Amino acid sequence: MEWLEGLERLFKDAVRDVCEERTGVIFSSGVDSALVAYTASEYSDVTAYTVGLEGSKDLEYARRVEEKAPFRIEYVELSVECVESLIPEILRVWSRPNPLDVGVGIPFYAASRAASEDGLKLMLCGQGGDELFGGYWRYLESMVSEGKEAVIAWMDRDCESADSDNLDRDRSMCRANGVELRMPFLNEDFSGYVRKMALDLKIREDAEDMVCDEIDGRKFARKYALKKLGLKTGVPDYIVNRLKKAAQYGSGTQKTLDKIARRNGYKQKAAGEGRKDYLQMYLEDVFKSI
Repeated sequence: MEWLEGLERLFKDAVRDVCEERTGVIFSSGVDSALVAYTASEYSDVTAYTVGLEGSKDLEYARRVEEKAPFRIEYVELSVECVESLIPEILRVWSRPNPLDVGVGIPFYAASRAASEDGLKLMLCGQGGDELFGGYWRYLESMVSEGKEAVIAWMDRDCESADSDNLDRDRSMCRANGVELRMPFLNEDFSGYVRKMALDLKIREDAEDMVCDEIDGRKFARKYALKKLGLKTGVPDYIVNRLKKAAQYGSGTQKTLDKIARRNGYKQKAAGEGRKDYLQMYLEDVFKSI
């Protein structure tokens, strides 16, 4: 497949360009970060850092892949108390007290802190893969309700706004620990190539060779081309076909934040003030106190 060969060549170039002799990877054990880690291992001495609470899916899948992975995996296991202590640190770095930013920020902050303690100054991550290859559930909803052109337009908007929406936050989390975060998926040549690819290579309906999501009786494989590249690179099938979990859910941080807010009485407090989002209220109060 010519498109797959082009994808492989450009991605290897993108990763090679951002690697150093020793390179860290923020490893959620999903296909995006796995592809980065496997590819980087061809050019660098790689240590992958997986962050999670006990029983989290990210830790579970990282342990499955560890024995045969061509890189080391370090586990940053968080407790409820550790997450609670990190919240003010996250909010000092990124002054947006909302559940999404804090929930995603914690894995990036904790992983880069561990890498910094190991003497690393550079980390890679798989951010950008969802926007480029159609990884979000909302793309499927748009596909069935509005059609392909609407999905393409939405993906283009997400690619253009990725920095302000998410990536600046992730870089800031790492920078706070003296670590530079680089994102191979955002390489200009690679991302330009992907954005010109047919939508059917990104979100493929009735893909018999991939695990599919079902919506309104139709089945779609998200990130089809990226998963094909992952398999070609040696990423295990169980990682390639793992059900997508956003960082805050795969690591368990979102559930833990909710638990902390409730433990501090914010569910009752918010209800008493007629507010629905007690976690948001809790984070706002923490932010005011720092």
